Amino acid sequence: MKIIYLEEFIRTGRFDTITIDSTKDEIIHTLGNGFDFYDSGETQIISYGWYEFFCWTNTGKVLGIQNDHLLADCNNHAEMINSKTTEWILDIWFLKEGQNITFKETKKHLTRANIPFKIQPTYKGCDENIIKCLESSVSFDFSSEYRLNSLNSKEISITTEVKLEIENDFVLNGIRLFETF
Repeated sequence: MKIIYLEEFIRTGRFDTITIDSTKDEIIHTLGNGFDFYDSGETQIISYGWYEFFCWTNTGKVLGIQNDHLLADCNNHAEMINSKTTEWILDIWFLKEGQNITFKETKKHLTRANIPFKIQPTYKGCDENIIKCLESSVSFDFSSEYRLNSLNSKEISITTEVKLEIENDFVLNGIRLFETF
């Protein structure tokens, strides 16, 4: 079984051999048939678990790769961060099942791996920041709010809304690579 490394995607912008401008056929050839398919008109999504490959419908070219389900605020978090088929498995690097990863921790992991990055506003005029890798253009976005689910003594699910104020405590929501226009 082939191992695909999340760290290598973050470092290079390549999910195995797939990157921006790869084709839909290359995705299927590389990752196999264990996918879900969504047609959104102008774009199509090939999804392996929660890792999505966005393709232009008219050309079949990849315009984006992402997993934007990284918050550990649900019972199926392990399913959301892991991905595998009968042909490959994803090494999730610093992601941890059932645990949120903070802005501060993400910076620490990138620094340790010698992956250069910058912190920039999510969009012009926005107060919230993303972390963008300089060589690959892979970006990380974060949330200042999330839910904490737990069970009480009668095993009834209790949800607590958590709101964060310090950027270093914000939690990882998504890892993305999209073509720039």
